[in-house]
Amino acid sequence: MNSSLAEERKSGGLLIGLDIGGTKLHGLLVDRAGRVFESETLPTGAEEGSDAITRRIYRLTERLLPRGSRVDAIGIGVPGPLDAHAGVILKTENLPFRNLPLAAMMRERFGMPVILENDGSAAAWGEYSFGPAKGADPLVYLTVSTGIGAGAVAGGKLYRGKNGNALEAGHIPLLAGKGPVCACGGRGCAEALASGKAIAEKAAEAAQAARERRGAPTRLSTLALPQAADVFSLASGGDEVAERILSEALSFIGYCAATLAVLFDPQAIVVGGGLARSGPRVGEAVRSAIAA
Repeated sequence: MNSSLAEERKSGGLLIGLDIGGTKLHGLLVDRAGRVFESETLPTGAEEGSDAITRRIYRLTERLLPRGSRVDAIGIGVPGPLDAHAGVILKTENLPFRNLPLAAMMRERFGMPVILENDGSAAAWGEYSFGPAKGADPLVYLTVSTGIGAGAVAGGKLYRGKNGNALEAGHIPLLAGKGPVCACGGRGCAEALASGKAIAEKAAEAAQAARERRGAPTRLSTLALPQAADVFSLASGGDEVAERILSEALSFIGYCAATLAVLFDPQAIVVGGGLARSGPRVGEAVRSAIAA
């Protein structure tokens, strides 16, 4: 047994953190110093519905529970909008949750305190507390993954807004009511233009056009369901269509980050999420837009 974990088991102080994403569910068993003792990941399976995802969240949590020790609390980061005070997920654009009292459900099942937080806000606090930008204030966190979100720390506190839904950066209207329709009902939102889901949809359209000889040839046409990661990969290999899709999305991500920079005048902006881990280009786009 890890000696540090053994000490925590004697004294308490263990916590479980869950990240509920559009593609995967990720969980950690940690202590209050941020040391990670266990890590588990499961596919979200969003297409299977709310009940199936909830069962996976239970299973993920059960895998993280250490035998013979106490976990003090569970923290859950989820895409908004939500009612953080009541612990209810109101509606998520990339997940089939509607008015789900997840915090109460988890408390009843596991018998411990549960905190529900906007995922961007939770990530911002994690970066402020333990990340490379530890202590930077103000700090803005921008996540670019299946969707787009953000969080901020200012004056040593999370900036949550009235109901915990501040900084829904995916719904910044970058095209003033024009452009593709977003899942929220608006047009030209950042998420509809530059999220992983949006990039994949544009790749699928380009692939189909190439197959039907209505569009430029592209290696995307060899993929049944091209994903954002495929666009990054093919763009780096010189595929012109993939590069066009990626460059356009990166410009919108940059605009989104620059907007947050103007609003918060932050000491640091941290960019995370699945797309940010696809290579250096997301970070480069953000730095370039902010410097412009």
